[in-house]
Formats: sequence, structure tokens, C-alpha cells
Amino acid sequence: MGSSNSKFSVDLKQLPPGFHPRRFSVRGVGFAAFIWQGAQPGPVLLLNGATHGDEYEGPTLLRQWAEDWRPKNLRGTVVMVPVLNEGAFYAGLRANPADDVNLARAFPGDARGSVTQRLAHLFDNQLLAQVTHYVDLHSAGRAYELLPWTGFITHEKSINRTQRAMAACFDAFWCWDGPFLPGRTLSAAHARNIAAIYVECRGTGAVDPCDLRNLSRGLRHLLAALEFIPARHPAKLRTQIQRTTKDADEAHLQIHHPAPHNGLFVPTAKVGARVRRGQVLGTVHALENLGATIVRAERSGRIVMGRIQRSVRKGDALCTLAPI
Repeated sequence: MGSSNSKFSVDLKQLPPGFHPRRFSVRGVGFAAFIWQGAQPGPVLLLNGATHGDEYEGPTLLRQWAEDWRPKNLRGTVVMVPVLNEGAFYAGLRANPADDVNLARAFPGDARGSVTQRLAHLFDNQLLAQVTHYVDLHSAGRAYELLPWTGFITHEKSINRTQRAMAACFDAFWCWDGPFLPGRTLSAAHARNIAAIYVECRGTGAVDPCDLRNLSRGLRHLLAALEFIPARHPAKLRTQIQRTTKDADEAHLQIHHPAPHNGLFVPTAKVGARVRRGQVLGTVHALENLGATIVRAERSGRIVMGRIQRSVRKGDALCTLAPI
């Protein structure tokens, strides 16, 4: 388990068995958490949604579980934070408009920084520091659509094995793991040697019922695999497509196929399609004149994320390809 020199406002070890709604807060930032404490000691699993405020699959899943899940014979502790980034969530935006800082680039945060930096510091030091396993539930948000996947930051062998086993529980999703990237929730978990994965759902600003079912199925598999709950029978997991990369930029979604200028983007290739290098992905039409720029695939691969919001500014990512 990770350690911290700070005192915990909610010490998970001190909670009695049962279900405990709690709020973590400091200096104007905070989040609500639902905590299940088992009668038997064991590992500590943390899940959160809405690291970005326009991603609704995680909040929907975790809020449903908070309402309905009352496990018998729970071992260890399970913590669910349906909405981590409340300022962004209530604004319906990726980032909190108070500072427009991407929470997934703000870790480990700063106790004296902006609202998002303070939130990252609070989450890292007051909650993440107490857990053994972590899952961050993401999606494409309202501006994009993606081909759902799960992934993790590669680590030393024993943690890697645990992370791959965790990712395999979400067997309706393909798996994409790669090198360390700074600022993420998983970066903070990596620094604390916590086994951690993320899950990316379809997005589009909505909640796909299929994604929700697959998330719930994956979570049940995960709880059994980590022995939080008894397994009724061995899980029959589907074989995942797996992609391991040593290129940190490969899964850096915000840098691929940037819009060449402001304008109207008209995509011509769909998420899930396989394309060849140089194939047309869409066109960015200028608004000040009749000019337009064709956007072509920078490599061959499968489209795993595409922009559906047609208004673009120069530099906005339009498409991500993966060799799967």
C-alpha cells in the first residue's frame, strides 16, 4: 500500500464494517466517496469516474453501485468516487472552468495551487495513498468517440502482472499498455507502486448501455479476481486484443492528427475502421475563406478515437490510430 506523511481526514483502516458515505474536502475543493468496509481485513480498491467533467459512464456506473451494492462476506475495503472533478462535471466540460487545468495532467498536484491542482493533491494524499489497487473510469467525452479499451502504465514485473490481470477482467475491451506519462491519476498511482488501470468508454457525451453493462461485468470480475468477494465459479473471460507499446506518444490521444487551422471538420472515416497511411480521414474547412485542408492518416492502423465535434481550433486532435 502507498504511504503518506499527511494525516488522513478519513482513515479507511479506522472505519467499522459496513457502508459509509463520506466527503473529502479541503480549501474549497472536494468530492463525495462511498466506502464499503468488510468484516475481514484485505486489500483496498479505489474506483473513480469524471476525472474529466464530460465523461458520464463512470459516474453512472458507480452511482448505481453505490445505490444497490450491499455485498455479503466482503473482504477488505472498496471505495467508489462517482465524480472526482465536480467543478468540471457541473459545468459539463472536460476541465474546471475556474482554472481550465486538465486534472489528468495535474498530478501529484499542489496544496497551494489552483483549484484543480489542490484537487489532485487532495485525491493523491488523502485517498490514493491509502489503497492497494486503483481503477480510473474514463471515456471519450462529448467531443470524441472511441473504440473502448482498458490500459495501464507498464511497471516492474509483479505489479505489471497484477495490472494485466485487472485489465483482463474488463474482457469486452481491448488492452493498451505503455510507458509512463506524467500528470495522470495513474502516474500518481505508479509513483506509489499501486497496481492501477484505466478504462475508456465510447463517449460522445452520452452513456452507451452496452458500455455500462460491460463495465459492470468487468467490475464484478475484478472484485472476484482480487478476492474482495467470493467467486461463485471460475470466471470465463474472453481473450482480449492486447497492444503493448514502448512509444509513450502512441497512446497520447491529444497529439495525433492535429487540426491544421480553425474551422469546420468533416470526418470521412469511422471509429473502428482500418486505414492505410495516407488515406483521407476528413477535411478541415476554413471559415474565413473557401480554403480547406485534407487530413490524411499519418500511419496505417485502426481508428480508435475520432472527433465528432465539428468545430475545431488549430491543434485539436482529430483522430488516433493504433496498430491493432
